[in-house]
Amino acid sequence: MRVAVVGAGNVGCALAVHLSLGGHEVRVCTRSEERLRPIREAGRLTATGAIQGSAPIALLTTSLPEAVAGAEVIAVTVPTPALPYYAPALAGAVTGDQLLWLNPGHSGGALYLAAEIARVTGRSGRPICQLSTASHGSRMTGLATVNVFRLSPATLAALPARHLDECRQRVDALLPGQFGTAGSVLELDLSNINAVMHPAQMICNAGWIEATGGDFRIYREGSGVAVARVIEAVDKERLALAAQLGAPTTPFAEILHRAGYTTAPAARTGRVHEALQAGVAIRSVKAPPTLDHRYLHEDVGWGLVPWISLAGHAGVATPTMTALTQLASVMNGLDYARTGLTLDKMGLAGTPPQRIHEHVIEGAL
Repeated sequence: MRVAVVGAGNVGCALAVHLSLGGHEVRVCTRSEERLRPIREAGRLTATGAIQGSAPIALLTTSLPEAVAGAEVIAVTVPTPALPYYAPALAGAVTGDQLLWLNPGHSGGALYLAAEIARVTGRSGRPICQLSTASHGSRMTGLATVNVFRLSPATLAALPARHLDECRQRVDALLPGQFGTAGSVLELDLSNINAVMHPAQMICNAGWIEATGGDFRIYREGSGVAVARVIEAVDKERLALAAQLGAPTTPFAEILHRAGYTTAPAARTGRVHEALQAGVAIRSVKAPPTLDHRYLHEDVGWGLVPWISLAGHAGVATPTMTALTQLASVMNGLDYARTGLTLDKMGLAGTPPQRIHEHVIEGAL
């Protein structure tokens, strides 16, 4: 298949080399020529860990129309705060027979992209598929080398949900049997474990991050008992929101286990501290070197903010999410409540809470 990968970060590079090694024609697009230059000079991308090998990339470009022309699947792997940069170009370049695949979509990614495409083109109903978490747990270890520490058994959903079979068939043709499925993107939006844990881990460890440049293991040393209690409070609010909206979900520890990031016994305890301490796959991951990082920009602005917006609409209290959002805003000098993903940006402003589930299933209000 011909696949356009939008984004050349951890996930984009891991996906690109994996698909190229599998015999697919891969084009990689990102906004920075400087980011592409070392890959171009190496003549290939190299993967280590769970995926091993080097493979050429058919096209490296900063032109999104050039990358997506003729591609059967367009995999969008950029952090969700970058979607506003790419959305207008995607709306203008994507044709009706191409599949848009958000890898991952975090909280509200598919809803946002669908609303932007409708705003730019006047057309709605285009199927968009979304993963619950990234297809590859990975980190760049060089400018053209990525270490893949985990192939994620993530969950796939479609917007509108009636297009799930089509989405699953196309994604399975690329990464056979890797993903489960969910009934709607709302289920995935409310199962975003990054938004549950990263804001608390970053804010509670802010002084340590600044003092050491992130030289500690954030899922181990940075996730002690007190931090875990904050994460549990966020999770309690998330579960209450899901119940109010009628969206099936499960507690954090179980989602972490299903994603392959903790053990079954640790998940069964239901305690966040035990679940994170038992996570072998993520045990060695260092903290970000700065607070100016996607763990706040993405997981607050495009994680907690849409949940807070939905919760306010549905009459669910979110004191811990709101406190973390306010602290993150003060620490980074950004108003995440204003710049993040709101109901209006998701195309849900004015929609009665009981009809939100209908919208994600049918694609029409």
